[in-house]
Amino acid sequence: MKQAFGNSNKELYADLTLQGIEAISKVYTVNPKLDKSKTRIQINDNGEIETIDDWMLETDGTSLKNIDAVRKAIEREMNHVISFDGSYINYRHLALLYDIMTTKRHLMAITRHGINRQDVGPTMRCSFEESVDVLMEAAAHAEFDSLKGVSENILLGQLTKIATVSFDLLLDVEKCSSTK
Repeated sequence: MKQAFGNSNKELYADLTLQGIEAISKVYTVNPKLDKSKTRIQINDNGEIETIDDWMLETDGTSLKNIDAVRKAIEREMNHVISFDGSYINYRHLALLYDIMTTKRHLMAITRHGINRQDVGPTMRCSFEESVDVLMEAAAHAEFDSLKGVSENILLGQLTKIATVSFDLLLDVEKCSSTK
């Protein structure tokens, strides 16, 4: 009886996809401590090289790994949610959101809990939510803001340092006057 039940489950699960990418046919768990060729190397915040030997998942049927797979899943789900009623948002705007959510190699919430925990100035943090609370906290701790980001400059009505405003043009007056 037990064997018959096991065989019926195999047939049932053969064509089943659970919240994933259909092309993935098999998933393997890899322990880098046992297989040194699978050890990942990264540069930490101090500029030192370190090895990461966490368990990893490898798949047959896709070349996506780690945060790239998460980003692709977020992209697919967001497109599904936004387009179900015919709405449209330009892909470049959404791609920027996906990049911000995954740029630190982990998933960042696009809420005050995610944005306000980033290493950014108080003006950037207050541009999202809880503006008064963020500014009061920054004033109490005498935080400094260099105003280099896009949000900070837009909030203060200044030109942002992007595109044609991202550089300064210098003129050597002596060379211009000597060519006459």
